[in-house]
Amino acid sequence: MSCEGLTAKGLEYEDEDGEKKLIPRANVQDGYKYTMEQNQRKEYLMMLCIQKHPSLDKVTIELMVDYWLNHPDDMIKEMEKDTDFMAKFKSN
Repeated sequence: MSCEGLTAKGLEYEDEDGEKKLIPRANVQDGYKYTMEQNQRKEYLMMLCIQKHPSLDKVTIELMVDYWLNHPDDMIKEMEKDTDFMAKFKSN
């Protein structure tokens, strides 16, 4: 994979017709919006995860916590696919 075309503004590329186009960078400020209670829960989960996994960077942990808080059903489905992880639990 090449980073050719990656600029401070985003990814520049040429389409099939030879026209130059730009996919703009994401605005990191456009993240999830939380209530005060949700934000407290997020900060608590962040603290626990950072303590349990100190070698992971905080951005990765935050992405996973945000995903868990906003898409719990999808996260559970992903966890259930991980047979090593699920082997730690009793089956019903």
